[in-house]
Amino acid sequence: MNGFEKRRKEKKEAILLAAKELFKQYGYHKVSIAEIAKRASVSQVSIYNFFESKENLKNQLMKTLWEDYYHTILSVINSEETVQKKIEKFFYTVAVYSRNYSANFVAESLRSQLKTEENTTEDQLEKIRQAIVFLIEQGKSEGAIKDTITTDAMLNLIDMFRFYVIHNPQASLNYDQNPHLLDEMISLLLTALLV
Repeated sequence: MNGFEKRRKEKKEAILLAAKELFKQYGYHKVSIAEIAKRASVSQVSIYNFFESKENLKNQLMKTLWEDYYHTILSVINSEETVQKKIEKFFYTVAVYSRNYSANFVAESLRSQLKTEENTTEDQLEKIRQAIVFLIEQGKSEGAIKDTITTDAMLNLIDMFRFYVIHNPQASLNYDQNPHLLDEMISLLLTALLV
């Protein structure tokens, strides 16, 4: 990568980072291109050259955030950790993702992202689901996860937690104000699943 390409990449990353921070803090609709440009230390023209519109910028940001989340979740599930540790890290990853990227912005944007890139996102969601099912079955066979509860019931519990932290902005605020609350919630979930 030559110097020009490197500077161009750094500028684009600065714009995405500034947009992410501002959207998280104020919400997508309350942030202007001028504010993003100022935060990223670039011109508004640069933003339009890279993304054409604020909507395209948001879509690119959501794609980047989703890809990061997707790969992080699969990395946690496919790690060499114990089943218990993988499940615990999975729950923390879901919660931290929501806290870091503002539940309102993520929930609103993820719905539109699912519509625009339906096949890719649906495939990735299915891969995550299959990895979780494999993890649950592995845990049951190793005696780490309760075998008296069906895999479907466990998947529903996991989905309820994910839906709660992603679609409930108050949850993120509660966890920020009382970090032990998240620990307690995850402890309750682990108690429900683990032997």
